[in-house]
Amino acid sequence: MVFKRLISAATSASNAVSSAIYGENMEQIRQLESMGFSADRARHALNATDNNVERAAELLLLGAAGENDNGDVNVAMQVAAPLRLNGNRGNANNNTRSEGQHVAAHNDEQIRRAIEESLMVNQAEENRQLCQAEVASLNNNTAARRKNASSAAEVVDLTNDDDGDDANKQRAKQKKPNNKQQPRSAAAVNAGKAAAARTNNNLTTSKATLDHTHPNVKIPEKLQNKSKEEQIMRCVNRVKPHVMAVDTLLRVLTSVRSSPSTVKFRTIDRSNANYVAHVRDKPGAEDLLLAMNYRRVQNELRLEKHLVDDALLYLGISALEQMRESEEYKEGKKWRAFHAEMRRVATQSGSHAMQQDGMTANETDVRLEFLSKCPKEPPEGRGAVMNVYLGEENEKIEGGYASRRFDGDDTLDDVMNWLGGCYGRELLDKIKTREWCLCDLNRYPKLPLDVEKHGNKTLQYLGLFPSGKMGVRLSEDSWKDGDDAVGLDVHGSARGLGAASRLMLH
Repeated sequence: MVFKRLISAATSASNAVSSAIYGENMEQIRQLESMGFSADRARHALNATDNNVERAAELLLLGAAGENDNGDVNVAMQVAAPLRLNGNRGNANNNTRSEGQHVAAHNDEQIRRAIEESLMVNQAEENRQLCQAEVASLNNNTAARRKNASSAAEVVDLTNDDDGDDANKQRAKQKKPNNKQQPRSAAAVNAGKAAAARTNNNLTTSKATLDHTHPNVKIPEKLQNKSKEEQIMRCVNRVKPHVMAVDTLLRVLTSVRSSPSTVKFRTIDRSNANYVAHVRDKPGAEDLLLAMNYRRVQNELRLEKHLVDDALLYLGISALEQMRESEEYKEGKKWRAFHAEMRRVATQSGSHAMQQDGMTANETDVRLEFLSKCPKEPPEGRGAVMNVYLGEENEKIEGGYASRRFDGDDTLDDVMNWLGGCYGRELLDKIKTREWCLCDLNRYPKLPLDVEKHGNKTLQYLGLFPSGKMGVRLSEDSWKDGDDAVGLDVHGSARGLGAASRLMLH
C-alpha cells in the first residue's frame, strides 16, 4: 500500500504539472504516440521531464497504473486545467518545468524512504522471531531441570490459602519473560543464531548408541564382572603357551598356599628383571594374580593376609598344573630347550674371546679346516651378504648372529663350511641329521633347505642372491621323518633372477 500511494501521488502531480506545458517537440511526441499514448499526455510528460523521452515514458506508464487504481489522474488534470488559461505562456512553461524536476526528485526521495522503512520492518520482524526462538530453546533446555527442582523443593501449604496464592503469584511473576527488546549488534545477533541452532540440535537429535546402530551386537561382559572361577580359567588358558610364565605363577601360588603368613611370598616386585622378562607382559599372567585377590600397590603386587582364599589357590594351582599337560605348553617347552641349546652353541663361536675361554686345540683345527674350504670373501660392494641367525630373532641370543659376503656362484656347501668354522661341527651334524634345520627366512612360509640334496646348488639358484637371510630352527616332525613335502607350502614364485621355485626345491 505504501508503494501504491507513492506511485499514485507522483503520477497525479506529474500529470497536473504537464497539463500546463505548451512547449512541443514533435519528434519526441511521435515516439511516445507510437507507444500508444495520446499527444496531449505525451506533450505534458515531456515538458515535466525536460524533454527526456525515457523518463516521460516511465511517467506515462506510472500515470496509467494510477488511473487504473483510483482515477487520480483525471482529478489532477482538472486541477491543472486553469493553468492553461492564465498568465504568460513562456512563464508557465518555465515554472512548470522547474516544478516537474522538483516533483521527480521528491518522488525518488519518497521511494528511497519507503524502501528503507520496509527493510527496517523486515529486520525488526527477524529480530523478534530470533528472540522468540532463543527463549523457546533455552526454556526447553532447562524445563526438565526446573521441573525436578520445583518438585523437590516446592511444598504446598493446604492450611493457608492466602500464603499459597501469594507464593504462586510470586513464582508466576518470576517465570514471566521480559518481552522488552534491547538494541542488538550484528555480532550479538549472529551469536544468538548459533546458540539457538546448537540448542535445537541437542534437543531434537539424540546421540546414537550401539543399541540403536547395531541392535543385534552383544558386548561381552567385562572379565572383572565374571565369577572368580571363570576369571581364573580364562587367564590360565591364555597364559599356557608361555612356559616360564606358567612355571613362575605355579611356584608363586604354591609358596603362598604352603606358607600364607610369610610376607615375601605374598609380595611381588613388578620391576624385578625375571618378572618383567617372563610374566608381566604375558597375556593373562597378571590378570590371574588379580583374580587371586592380589592388589597393585605402587610398583608391587600384594596379597593381604585376610584376602588369602584357600579355595582360589587350589583352583589356580590345579588349573596351572592341568595346562602343563596341554600341547601348547609342551611345544613351548621344546622351543625353550632349543633356545637354550642355541645359547650354548653361540658361546662356542670362533671369536678371539671364545678361544681364550677354553677352546681345545682339536676343535680349533676342525674349525680351521672348515674355513679353509670356504671361497675367498668378495670385496665390499660385490657379492651377496649372507646373514645367519641362531634361533628366533626376538630371543636376541648373544653371539647367535653371523654375516659374510658370498658370490652368486658360490654353493650351499660353502655356506655350511663357513658356519662350521664359526660354530663347530655340532651345528652341522644336527642340521644334516634334521634335528635342526637351516631355513630361508626371506620366503614365507619359512622354507627348510635340504643341505644334502642341494649342497652343490648355487646361491642364485636357491634364491639367496643378491641377499640371503637364513636361520637355524627346530625341525618339525615331518621334516625329521624325511618327508620334504609334508606340511610345506610349495606354492609361490621364485625369489631372484634365475632362482628355482619352491616346488623345484622339494
